[in-house]
Amino acid sequence: MKKQNTSTTNALSRDQREICSTYQPLLPYCPIQEQPIDEELQVIVKLLAEKFRPLYIYCFGDYAESSRKVGCFIDGVAHHHHRYYLLMVIEGAGRIEHIVQDYASSHFQQGAITILVHGKDTLAEAVRSNNRFFITVINKGKLLYSHDPMIKSFQVPDYIPTRAADKAQKHYHRSITLATGFLESAQECLRNEKSHLSMFMLHQVVEQCCIGMIRIHLGYKSDIHHLYRLLYLCESFSPAISGLLLSNDQEQKRLFDLLAISYSAARYQDNFVVCQADAEKLYHRVAAFLKFADELCLDQIERMALASATENKINPLIFDGK
Repeated sequence: MKKQNTSTTNALSRDQREICSTYQPLLPYCPIQEQPIDEELQVIVKLLAEKFRPLYIYCFGDYAESSRKVGCFIDGVAHHHHRYYLLMVIEGAGRIEHIVQDYASSHFQQGAITILVHGKDTLAEAVRSNNRFFITVINKGKLLYSHDPMIKSFQVPDYIPTRAADKAQKHYHRSITLATGFLESAQECLRNEKSHLSMFMLHQVVEQCCIGMIRIHLGYKSDIHHLYRLLYLCESFSPAISGLLLSNDQEQKRLFDLLAISYSAARYQDNFVVCQADAEKLYHRVAAFLKFADELCLDQIERMALASATENKINPLIFDGK
């Protein structure tokens, strides 16, 4: 489908809207043959399509790590790990993202998948509103699955970056202000030896940092509270970021697991106990994470400001970016 002139329209075309309304729930799985995908990913896409009957599935990130060990005194070892980032578009507006994520994680053992799920109306409105995330995924992502075998790809009006830096600055200020306030509260709780409350506040720091980074780097408004999922989504633009809080070290994993469950455990479990030493260790790690997130966001906003300035010179009459 041909790309539309961005100076005359910022909405889905009539043909595209009609395509979105032709979903037939009994259509079989139909991968896009023109864009070959890894066999392991093809299997999980087939399972997702058969289980949830989506309209489309896009891949907007594919990161792979490989390692090999050989030697005279060891057996050869090869390791290959994939992390995929998917966007699933469904017919209705129901939020089934957690169900889909749990299903994908339990059926994909060769690596990891982070999947976002949104209804077709949300997608159409996002395109009309010049949303950077959805427009970028549709135009530049890989379409892995379509409910209609005749649809090989989509293109919508290009993202227009005007005023995007100003909007990102507002999102940054809100998230960093909240994160800083939660960190100060965590420190006060530590002083009063209320370690379980300090842990809850530290969870809020990491959550707000991730939400801010995702909004600024991806243009995506996340409502995820699960720290693992938030960190993995952040890796779509900063692959090493989770290493600041989570690594293969068992002690660090234990501490992060403690942090991850504190969101609900500190409020609802009477037996949730955190020792002072664990809370203090996490406080310093989370404080460093906040500093890193702050610098990462400011760097991205600066790049966005340069892109906006360039776009404004080219076409000063286009609508505002999101």
